[in-house]
Amino acid sequence: MLTSLSRTELNSQVGLRVSKKVQSADVAAVLVAAARAHTGAVMERLALRGYADFPFASASLLWLMDESGTRSTTLAQRGGVTKQAMSQLVRMMERQGYLEQVPDPNDTRAKVIRMTPRGKAVKTACVEVREELNQRIAKIVGKDKAREMESSLGAVTKMFSDSAAKPL
Repeated sequence: MLTSLSRTELNSQVGLRVSKKVQSADVAAVLVAAARAHTGAVMERLALRGYADFPFASASLLWLMDESGTRSTTLAQRGGVTKQAMSQLVRMMERQGYLEQVPDPNDTRAKVIRMTPRGKAVKTACVEVREELNQRIAKIVGKDKAREMESSLGAVTKMFSDSAAKPL
């Protein structure tokens, strides 16, 4: 059964101790709790599809790749991580059967990373799960409210991005 969490329950979930005098909406706590719950829901659904070993925290890597393959250095740049971090991630996902390294057709000294059939399948499963969860949200709050939430969260995301670049 789905229920709303109280402010105290949300703060407890995200490890915050907030004064009871705080009267403004605690959007940050709700965002953190929602993100954690969303990740759990995605992982459960991917596991049911046979991808229990998929490193969901690294899912964005699949959307950084070109169809024909991408060099690790390019993936690192696109992902905003170091070459070493990307290499570790690629090796892990290669061991799990989601990625493979093959010779670069344009430079035989280099390799490109590309998705295996299992990698393409999990990417498709991620899209399907996202759509399932979006449909559940729309069913619970209504389609109009879901669109309004999407718009509001987009504005909040922009505000956070903008404020990160500027002093308060």
